[in-house]
Amino acid sequence: SKGFDTSARTGSGSDDIVLRAVKRFYNLGIKPEWWKLAPMQAASWSTLGALIAERDPHCRGVVLLGLNQPMERLFDGFAAATHPIVRGFMVGRTIWGDASRAWLAGTIDDAALIDRATSRFGQLVQAWRQTRRNTR
Repeated sequence: SKGFDTSARTGSGSDDIVLRAVKRFYNLGIKPEWWKLAPMQAASWSTLGALIAERDPHCRGVVLLGLNQPMERLFDGFAAATHPIVRGFMVGRTIWGDASRAWLAGTIDDAALIDRATSRFGQLVQAWRQTRRNTR
């Protein structure tokens, strides 16, 4: 398996549920190359990092999912996810969701859609880089 996304299977997104799910997958012999997980609290990333190191030292790490969350929640999630096991983020709807709905409704044109999506992506990249600078 190349990767596994537990977000759709956890419902509440609770850190404990996610950690139990990851452990269960390892118990079943499933060792994804990458984990795609929702943001968690800082202590949970340390717990997850130890679990991955113990069960699958060849795992490449974790990428954070956006799950259509507001930008501010993602910024908070980035700030908590400074453990080295977290390698990046995969965000879509948070970047283009509102803008694409406005474009489909005809209230904005192509250029406005591109500007809005580009701006939001840029803000996420800046927030990600800022959290990485603070941990070195």
